[in-house]
Amino acid sequence: MIGLGLDSGDLSIKAIECLRKASSILYEGYTASITQEYINEIALLAGKEPRKISRADLEDHVKDTISTAKEGSIAILFPGDPLVATTHHIIIEEAKRQGAGVSVIHAASIFTAAIGESGLDIYKFGPTATIPRVSEKYKPTSFINVIRKNLENKQHTLVLFDVTEEKGVSIDASEAMPTLLEAGKGVVDQDTKAVFMADIGRKERRIAYASLREIAELPKNGNIRSACLAIPSDMSFAEKRAVEIHSTSST
Repeated sequence: MIGLGLDSGDLSIKAIECLRKASSILYEGYTASITQEYINEIALLAGKEPRKISRADLEDHVKDTISTAKEGSIAILFPGDPLVATTHHIIIEEAKRQGAGVSVIHAASIFTAAIGESGLDIYKFGPTATIPRVSEKYKPTSFINVIRKNLENKQHTLVLFDVTEEKGVSIDASEAMPTLLEAGKGVVDQDTKAVFMADIGRKERRIAYASLREIAELPKNGNIRSACLAIPSDMSFAEKRAVEIHSTSST
């Protein structure tokens, strides 16, 4: 189980050595997007083509997926860090049931990278929430309960933006903010300030500390592959100084 980090070029030497020895390479792209450029880079480094697998392959049909390891070692690639998505623990459990050995090669994750870039103290964050892509028939609001509880507990919240697997891009701030504001009445409002982060770990990264109204009006910058907010609770003097670095234009 190999983590791909946040961008092409994030593969470790240990990971490359493992890929070269593997009989086959599989990768999932549903927890976060992986560019074709990165897949091509992996194929060149490993000397073999990675094959994309679905969520069902790693959840509903994980038994069949793991059984292929009996014919030779398989490397499964994951965006970010392999075990940050809790469902991936199913792979380890099934491998142990089948008597297959498992090793994990960790990499950078949006959870630690975004929190670090935000300037807020990682030890003061509560549970993470996700703003979904809504439609006329699908408007879940449960994510706001996470934010509410964190604020009550004086904890910051990392709020991820939903990603469309087919397109490999995140919903835009102009779409996410109305969803957040509609669901969050009495919890957040247009003047609530947060740290907006897009494409962290990549050269296209953008960071801005602004009100939710201002974040909704940020100019689009092509297709954002990942985006999130850090909603502060009570900040220390050091945290206030750190987030203010991003209070004007993003860098």
